[in-house]
This record gives sequence, C-alpha cells and structure tokens, in this order.
Amino acid sequence: MGSVDFLNVEYLLVRSYEFISGFQSALQNSPDWFGSFVNITIIIGMMLSFFLIALIVYARIMLLQTEHEGFHTMEEREHEHHAAEVESTGKDDRWERIVALASTGSESDWRRAILEADIMLGDVLLAQGYEGASVGEQLKMANPIQMTTLDLAWKAHKVRNDIAHGGESYTLDERDMRTAVDYYKRVFEELGAV
Repeated sequence: MGSVDFLNVEYLLVRSYEFISGFQSALQNSPDWFGSFVNITIIIGMMLSFFLIALIVYARIMLLQTEHEGFHTMEEREHEHHAAEVESTGKDDRWERIVALASTGSESDWRRAILEADIMLGDVLLAQGYEGASVGEQLKMANPIQMTTLDLAWKAHKVRNDIAHGGESYTLDERDMRTAVDYYKRVFEELGAV
C-alpha cells in the first residue's frame, strides 16, 4: 500500500461547506434552537476532526523518526559490541557463521549470509580507514591500486543490494550465493579479516 504524500484541504473544505449548506436548507422548517445546536455541533465536530487528523499525522511522523533512530542506535550498539569482541579475542568469528549459513540448503539462510557478510565488509573497511555512512560510500573511497579485490567487493555488494531492495521477490540461487560468498572471502583475505 502506497503512502499518501498530499492532502487536498480545499476539496475537504468545499465538500464540508456543501454539506452544511444542504443541511441548513433542510433545517429551515425546524425550531431555531435546534438549528443553532446543529450548527454548533457541526463546527465543533469539524474542529475536532481537523485536530485529530493533525494529531495522527504528528504521531505518524514521530513514530517513523523513532523507528529510524532506534534502528540505527541498535545497529551502532551491535557494531560496538562486535568491535570490542574482535579486540578481545583477536579474531573475527563472524566469517564462520557466514560460511555455516551459506552451507545450509535454505534460501533465507543464504540471504542472511550475504547480508551479514556485507555488514562485516563495512566493519572491515571502517577498520581499514575507509570512511562512509554505507558500504557503497566506503567502496567509493577505496583505491583499486591499494585494494585489488575492489571490483569483487562491488560485485558482492551488488548482490546484497539486490537482496535488500528486491526482498522476497528476488530469487537467489545457490550459484549466485556461492559466487558472492567467494567474492567476500577473497576481499576479506586481502584485507586480513579472515
């Protein structure tokens, strides 16, 4: 379901005015106090409706901001925890988990293996001094002379993007998964991460 990016306030006001005008003509045969009561009720109802619509829009915006900040905060905590774990043990055991996921027969595990390998690539690139908010930005900072597997990293990252943006509609076959994992492995070997 698509999101609504607009609100036609003029249309709402015109339709409300037409409704009230039509209702006013129907009330001409009723007592004055009833007509006044109906007018006041309509005006209060419209004001309350507009207030509630504004409140719903505000709540939705705040919810989206909170979800976005919470996602990034959780991701940062995971990266900090992993960095501390790598420093304490001296090795990165994520690669073994990635290989284990890739060796199952489940397509969802294959997807997860590639997504986790890409996260690991971002951490390794960051540790190597490649700044950027995403793996794509970090790879743009890399020099192909210093990093001979840069092209392989881009190809593997493209598979990750296809999975992330395609969702369940993207079909990942075993050959493509094995190729992407091999690309990640070769990049990690060059960077000294595995």
